[in-house]
Amino acid sequence: MEKKDLEKLKEKISKLSDEEKKLRDLYLRKLASGEFQGPLTGYASIDKQWLKYYSDEQILGKMPQKTIFEYMKSDNDQFPNVIALRYFNTKITYKEFFDKIEQCEKAFIANGIKEGDIVTICMPNTPEAVIAFYALNKIGAVSNMVHPLSAQNEIKNFVKEVESKVIVTIDMACNKILNIADETKLEKIINVTPANSMGLITKKLYKYTKNAVKLPNDNRLISWDDFIKSGKKITDIKNKEISYHKNKLAVILHTGGTTGNPKGVMLSDDNFNCMVEQFFKGENNFERGDNILAIMPVFHGFGLCSSIHLPLSVGVHPILIPKLNGKKLDQVFKKYRPNNIIGVPTLFKGMLSNAKLQNMDMSYLKYVVSGGDLVKDSLEDDINQFLKQHGSNAKLSKGYGLSEAVAGVTFASQNYNLPTSIGIPMVDTNIKIVKPGTDDELEKEQVGEMCIQSPSVMMGYYKNDEETNRALKDGWLHTGDLGYCDDGIFYFAQRKGNMIISSGVNVYPSMIEQVIETHEAVATCAVIGVYHSYKMQVPKAYIVLKEGYEATEEIKNEIDSLCKKNLNIYSIPNSYEFRESLPQTLLGKISHKKLFEEENEKVKVYKKQ
Repeated sequence: MEKKDLEKLKEKISKLSDEEKKLRDLYLRKLASGEFQGPLTGYASIDKQWLKYYSDEQILGKMPQKTIFEYMKSDNDQFPNVIALRYFNTKITYKEFFDKIEQCEKAFIANGIKEGDIVTICMPNTPEAVIAFYALNKIGAVSNMVHPLSAQNEIKNFVKEVESKVIVTIDMACNKILNIADETKLEKIINVTPANSMGLITKKLYKYTKNAVKLPNDNRLISWDDFIKSGKKITDIKNKEISYHKNKLAVILHTGGTTGNPKGVMLSDDNFNCMVEQFFKGENNFERGDNILAIMPVFHGFGLCSSIHLPLSVGVHPILIPKLNGKKLDQVFKKYRPNNIIGVPTLFKGMLSNAKLQNMDMSYLKYVVSGGDLVKDSLEDDINQFLKQHGSNAKLSKGYGLSEAVAGVTFASQNYNLPTSIGIPMVDTNIKIVKPGTDDELEKEQVGEMCIQSPSVMMGYYKNDEETNRALKDGWLHTGDLGYCDDGIFYFAQRKGNMIISSGVNVYPSMIEQVIETHEAVATCAVIGVYHSYKMQVPKAYIVLKEGYEATEEIKNEIDSLCKKNLNIYSIPNSYEFRESLPQTLLGKISHKKLFEEENEKVKVYKKQ
């Protein structure tokens, strides 16, 4: 098809109403299924050959129009005694869960939180994090999700940018927050301990354990229990709650996005609920009363939506794991007997290498999903073989997504779960492959940048119009990731640029380099991801010192301390190598490619040994 004809066709399609587009998709489904003959353009976003895997009902279905809380609650009201959450030995039913959300809602209102306010949640996976998230949504406030292991200065920037007056945090992060509080607008720091939801006796004993954090006296500090008690004076909350309205900001997630610079991803009620609805229209493997291992963190879209909001919405209770020790994975399986697992490849690699799991029956395991990173052929085969040998009928399902679209965009399951593929677009999602740096769509099987249209695509980046306009163009999200399409099924090629994925977490070399180069002795540096047997990749820094400085242990320790102060735990280099110079390209730029090649040679030698 000529480019001018393609553009005319796209313009014609763009002018169709939503109902007309759905009817067009029904036509395309029949065409892709071979029910009748018709012309194909060769362009993925026009032909939509993946529609042959969907039914008419799935295509014609409507998306929900509710708040995040209303959507989660609507199908669970009639099941008050079904378990909603499990945390160690504590089980919380839906009735108890809704009561706790209301108590928390009242406490936020008593502390001045109202519709539109942004409250920071700096928590691992605990009941308090989940309760606070839904309570804020009932009020119409916004949850600003922050990693508790973030560096002190990162937390300051995330809190300061959104002007949070209240933060809910785990005790281990409290001292960092107190250190930066004076530079922010924080008025209340709500302190949660891991023992808060573990029962009365454990809660009382916790302060005497080695894990207890000693905190100074500060009038901004308030314990979770005292915070909840403060809401008892609020009696009427109905006039404080808000109803659904389209494009209301509900959640902010933090990501480096496609450029590596930290940004706040703005997500609405619709973004979250539509992603869940899309999943269930394509997949319906969850059964009410089952459980799911909630290992992925709540400060990430993959964890908050896929592991918490999605299962809760259909009566599958998350087993909250605040911190997973891979060496103790066998104990987790033995204690909880999970029916469903959503994780990253690192988790499943740990499962395969755990000797104590080798003779364990896992017939209770029904559904296994991997996301966050590419699953290699060999690993997928090993996982499926492992599941079969341990009595499970589950087969690994895969997906692709990014924070800018909440979590999931494509899904590989059933008869479209081909090796190395990332599956097909979810319902009401369209993907085109363009020549990088342009809007020119490429034909099938050509590798290019993946661009997405979906009801789960973000509203934009918080207070960052420049980056928003770079990522969102004419209704398409430009992901910065490379892939291609073949017969309606998509394949991931690589991340654009030099981004590192360590244990499923995005790590951005440019951020690390900027921190290291603030040291007075450093002339320049380059950071790449190097092979790690468990984490897949870890950052390694190559450093050139200024004239007059020598590579001493003292300087290395100073640089390491600098990184620990300013970077999250995943971004701290695993090793430092001092050099006289760094390899360069013909244009005089540092050649990360040559550094990669050197490290790959080292890995080959290591594996031969």
